[in-house]
Amino acid sequence: MNKVKIQDAIIGLGKDKDPLFGSVQYERPAKTNTIVTVQTDDKTVQIPLNQIEIIVFRFDAETFGLIFNYRLCISDKKSFNLWNRQTKKLACHELQPNF
Repeated sequence: MNKVKIQDAIIGLGKDKDPLFGSVQYERPAKTNTIVTVQTDDKTVQIPLNQIEIIVFRFDAETFGLIFNYRLCISDKKSFNLWNRQTKKLACHELQPNF
């Protein structure tokens, strides 16, 4: 097993809950009951992966990534500026590249 750590992410817990902003760490291979550690500025929470709706992060300098339904998806380079504007509005800062 190896650990995955995403340093700067938006973590969506569902439409009735405010998103969390911070880092995400989990063991691979991830399954529905895999425990994800979310570290924010003021707290650390551990949540089963199946309780996280979406994780959005800047994958590298030109693309964004998201984890949805336990799968990693990568944006195309053409949509980078749109993703960057939208995530900057939500997170109140430009997300930093992770890889």
